[in-house]
Amino acid sequence: MKSLSLSFLFALIVSLGADAYAAEDYKLGSDSQPQDGVPTGVVTKYSWTSKIFSDSVRDYWVYVPAQYDNAKSACVMVFQDGQNYANPTGQFRVPIVFDNLIHKKEMPVTIGIFINPGVFPSSEPGGRSRSNRSFEYDTLSDQYAHGLFIWSGA
Repeated sequence: MKSLSLSFLFALIVSLGADAYAAEDYKLGSDSQPQDGVPTGVVTKYSWTSKIFSDSVRDYWVYVPAQYDNAKSACVMVFQDGQNYANPTGQFRVPIVFDNLIHKKEMPVTIGIFINPGVFPSSEPGGRSRSNRSFEYDTLSDQYAHGLFIWSGA
């Protein structure tokens, strides 16, 4: 019985180590890489000061696929913590994935909106901004929905 317990513990340790290594060694798939002949959409960065979240400032990016035709309807997908998802060299590379999947007709023409949580700029020169992420994401109210989708003054 003792050897069975030790064998189980050894197997558990080895599997945990393998999982940690696998996460660090993750290789992006082909849809996460730019492909020859695939039209490239445009990502444009914007910034706005919220009136709902007392003058917090947030950056957001809008991805418009090359196949978008403003005479036709398009899907929309919204990403929180947007900069992480819009980064073309980052972990997720959503605009590149969208380009590839739309080109292959594996997903419909979709506009991406990538929104960062708000920050309060420092009042001191060279100081650090203060994030409003936890308040915006974790507060149980309709304030976040109003802050994003009723862009007063945007």
